[in-house]
Amino acid sequence: MGGIEEVAVMRKRVELLFTAGVAAAGSCALLKAAGAPPNVEAIMPFVMTLGLAAGPAYGLANGVFARALFDAYQGWTGWWTPLTSASYGLVGLAAGFAYSRKKKWSRAELAALGAGLTILYDAVTMLAFGPLMGYSLAASVAGQIPFTISHLLSSTVLCFVLAPTLLELFNAHLQATRAPRTHPVAVPVAARERA
Repeated sequence: MGGIEEVAVMRKRVELLFTAGVAAAGSCALLKAAGAPPNVEAIMPFVMTLGLAAGPAYGLANGVFARALFDAYQGWTGWWTPLTSASYGLVGLAAGFAYSRKKKWSRAELAALGAGLTILYDAVTMLAFGPLMGYSLAASVAGQIPFTISHLLSSTVLCFVLAPTLLELFNAHLQATRAPRTHPVAVPVAARERA
């Protein structure tokens, strides 16, 4: 692939990163405005599918961006924002590596991956926040269980419903850049040779 094509692919991935991040944060803000309980959020399907479509680095960047933007939308930015954002970045990174192992995903597999990544996110944030707030590991685990159940159920359902469509859209956006191109001068020349 030449330099121009590489730049075009990178530009498409960056466009997806920002579009998916804004859509994820906006979806979360809409869910919260509709009265969704704590830990019911739509970040996971967006971060996971962007990592699957664009790769680990873009998944990482999108996870950090989407979560930080959601905190900003809600007016919740604080000392915890870098930790929760980095945790979602880890989710996007892990999803990007999952893609290198498997290229085609069923709806059920995407929901299962979303569930696994939700557990990863909740474990990382629990281990990060517990010590910072002076809780023992046992107290952190006990306090995390109800939030993880809510987060796990909502993320799994949202990944089941949204992830196949998001993955298809993201892949189509990226494939548009990778499509073979014909040189505009080649058509008239080929036509003249036939004449």
